[in-house]
Parts: sequence; C-alpha cells; structure tokens
Amino acid sequence: MSEMWKKWEGQVADHKYQLLEYLGSTDHSVVFLAEFHTPELRRAAIKFLSADVPHKEQQLAAWTTVAQLSHPNLIRVLGTGQCRMEELNLLYVAMEYAEENLAQVLPHRALMAQEASEMLKTVTDVLLYLHGKGLVHGHIKPSNVLAMGELLKLSSDTIFPIGEVPEMRRERSVYDAPELPSSPFTPAADVWSLGVTLVEAFTQQPAVLPFNENADPIIPPAVRDPFLEIARNALRRDPKLRWTSAQIEERLDPTSASAKAAAATARANATANASANVVVGSAASVAVAAPATTPAPPAPSPLDVPLSKEPAVPLGKSPSGPVARTVPARPPTREKGAAAPQTVVLPNYVIPLFAAALVVIALILLPFVMRHRVAPPASTVASSGQASAAHEPAAQPSTTPSNAQPSATLPPAKSTADSPAPVAATPTTPNPEPAALRSAQTKPPASAKSSSFSPSKGAVLDQPVPQVPEKALATISGTVRVGVKVHVDAAGSVSEASLDSAGPSKYFADYALKAARQWVFTPPEAEGHSVPSDWLIQFHFTKAGVQATPQQVAP
Repeated sequence: MSEMWKKWEGQVADHKYQLLEYLGSTDHSVVFLAEFHTPELRRAAIKFLSADVPHKEQQLAAWTTVAQLSHPNLIRVLGTGQCRMEELNLLYVAMEYAEENLAQVLPHRALMAQEASEMLKTVTDVLLYLHGKGLVHGHIKPSNVLAMGELLKLSSDTIFPIGEVPEMRRERSVYDAPELPSSPFTPAADVWSLGVTLVEAFTQQPAVLPFNENADPIIPPAVRDPFLEIARNALRRDPKLRWTSAQIEERLDPTSASAKAAAATARANATANASANVVVGSAASVAVAAPATTPAPPAPSPLDVPLSKEPAVPLGKSPSGPVARTVPARPPTREKGAAAPQTVVLPNYVIPLFAAALVVIALILLPFVMRHRVAPPASTVASSGQASAAHEPAAQPSTTPSNAQPSATLPPAKSTADSPAPVAATPTTPNPEPAALRSAQTKPPASAKSSSFSPSKGAVLDQPVPQVPEKALATISGTVRVGVKVHVDAAGSVSEASLDSAGPSKYFADYALKAARQWVFTPPEAEGHSVPSDWLIQFHFTKAGVQATPQQVAP
C-alpha cells in the first residue's frame, strides 16, 4: 500500500501543497510532508481522508474550529479543504510539521520519571484548554504526542465538540475508552486514552483490559507513584469514576493546578456571558466618557510662566548690590567704574613679558625638538641593520649602516632644514643596503611557509557542534552516530552537505546536518592554488553532549 502512496511524491494538492515525502498511512488516512507559500515558503504535514463518506461537512467544520484555537502545546492547523488526486475525492488538513513523536522513542526505551511528568503536564494542560472550550481531543496515543524543537505538542486533527458521535472510520484500539463508540465522546474518554499512554510510557506496552468486563486494568509494577495512582484513576471502566484532567494536574503539581482551574473557569464564564459583557462594556464606556469630558484646569498661558529667573539686564551692567559683589571675583573679565584703570595696567605689563618669554623658550628648545624628530628613524634603521647583520654575518662584519639610514628614510630637503650638521654628511655615503635588507627579510617567511604547509591536506578552522537541547540528549541510551559528508569549495566554505549515515533518529540527524553546513575549512593546495575538498564528519550524540570527528576523503 505504501508503494502506491509514494507515487504521489512530487505532485501538487489543491494547487498549493507540493508533496515532498510520504510519512505514513492507516486504513483510513495518509500523511505527507509538503511545502507551500504563505507567502514565505513553509513546511507542513498534510493528512488526507476520503471525501466519499457521509458527514464530511462535519469533519471540515471541526477542522475549521480547530484552526481558530491558540495554545502553545497544540499543533496548529494551517489549512483545510477538498481536492482530487488520481481520481480520488479527498478531504485534507495541513498542520505544523513535527520532527518526532513519542511512538518513535518507546520502541527503544521507556521514559524516565521526569520525562513522563513533563509529558503528563503538557497533555493535561491542553486537555484543560480544550475541555474548557467544549471540545475533546478524541484520540490521545503516543504517535499523537509530538516534539517540535524543545516543545511537546499534541496533535489537533481529531478534535471535535463534546457530545457529538462522529463516524469512527478507523478500527477500535486499546486507546479508545470502553464506552465507545456506543456513547458520545466526553472528556472522560480523553482521560482513559491518557491513562493508557502513561502506562505505555513506562512499560513500552499499552495497558490491556482484563477479560472480566467489570474489572479495571491491572497496572504493571514498573509504574510508580504518583504515576501509579494517576493511571489507576484514569483507567476506571466507569467514566464517572475517572479523574478529570484537572485532578491529574493537581496530583502532579498542587500549587499550579488551582490557579489554572480558576483561569479555565474564568474563560468559560467569559464565553457564556459574552453578550452581557458587550452591554456592560457599552454602558461602562458611556460612564467613563462623562468624566473624560469634564474640563480640566486651564493650561497656563506661556506669558504667565517666567522663562528664566535671571534678570533681563546684562550682569556686567547690573547696578544691584549682590552682582557688584560677585563681579570682582573675576577681575580680568569685568570692569568696575573707577577701579578699571588699575585692573588694565597689570595685563599691559605682564602679557608682553610673558609673550617674550615664550619666544625665547621656543628659540632655545626648537633645535632640540628638530634633532629629536630625526633621531627615531636613525635608531629604527640601526635596529634593522643589526637584524640584517645577525641574519647575514659574513656580508659586512665591520660596517654600521645606521649613519646612512636617514637618507633612505627621510627626504633630504626636510632633513637638511631640520638638522644641518648630521644630514650634510649623509649624501656623500650612499649605501644600497636598505633595499638589500628588505629583500633579505622577505625570503625566509616564504620558505618557512612552503616548508610547513602540506599541499595535499586541508584543515578545520571552525567546527560548531549541534546545539541539541539537554532534554533531548537525556533521552539517549548509549550513543547515536550520524555521519555527514560535506563538499568544501576553494574558499573553505561548505557548499554541499548530505547525510552519509542518518542513524536511528531523524531528529538528531537534522541537528548534525545543520551544524555541518556551518563548518569552515582551510582548503588544500595543488600547484600553488587552493582546491575544493570532500570531508566526512562523524557526530556522536550522548547524554553528556556531542562530539565531532572530521576526516578529509578527497583529494
């Protein structure tokens, strides 16, 4: 049967959903991974049902209702409708795509107590939300408990109103409450399904009903309290005796259960009194509008507010006593009537003397400053000459080239103007050594580089490891190995990446593939040019973390 569905891969459903990959099927439905534009490119899981059945409008109406729900732990419905594929009339619902589900984990290992507690809290919180809106989930089981990144989410394609008796197109399973399908779906039926799923999370097998129709299921000893008590009270044959989702949550976390129950009651009351709230809200708006129209105290005129506390008269001309007392604190910048000639006479003597002193100091210090400006290049070149002498001791053992360096470093005209005596002798001793020294310095690094670099091997510059959530790593038993083959271009960037060995989990394989695309390499060289290369990266996922081992496979 799966071969028939695989033929649909690549086709387009309802002119907008391109089917990428066949994910699975049951006796009444088939699911594909699809892409669509909204307007950005997105991925979705699209489920198809036959449309040649009665009450199809009921199913479409239920999906439309679910599309309006908003809960962080509920898979969102992205679109619904009808289409035709290869002569088949179909209903479809497009939902958020989840990478993994609980049914893929349980065959390998049972959940730990903390994981089971988180799963229960997530599902009961969603059930409280749905039951408060008059809806039931209808089909809780491990394959419908999904993982999207770090979030657990519950599927949404089976949700419908409480009290309805929808046509059960699938065969009954152990997850269905004993009263179904003869009785309508109720919140108690959801609790039964959750109890079966809880037992399977610890034992890797669902709870089984005994042959005695009046007896409750026997819970295996692997289930410990508080989960044992929850499972016993969730798997009561009599729906009236089963715990509610609120009671389960209270048993897990008594402090937060009461607050959430109060919030759910408030939401239900708000829905029931929606029309009354509109009337009250209208009256309240009128009552509030009246005080709003009461005239506020008149805003002060700009003319009534002084812009500054300072007097309008300039301080230098103010005849007031306090200003007259504060002005003498700065005699060079203020004038005071009769005292003005005395305050001006002193600067007339001091300023010329001070200016003359500055000129004399400048004339004395200027030659020293100019010689100081010439000295650093000479010392710098001297050090270069010493380095050259150390590198080539046999070239000039008795020559000190520092005296000839200023002519090669500074322009002759500027050197002659700044320091006549030292520079006058430099043009008479031309020395080509600076050029020889520079050429001698460039050769050793090149030869060292060529001797230490292998032309046939590359290297890894940056190797980011997958940033897997700790909760996901905690689910690993042993080591999950994923191999990724990457093609590196001549610039050292990964241009292509593909799975060489995906390992047992698509979830961890996706993390490895994403991390490998971000690696950066030093490309190998051939005939003096960088060339592309191929690498195989082995990722090892354990509870302690992730390790990566690269290996160059070509050239």
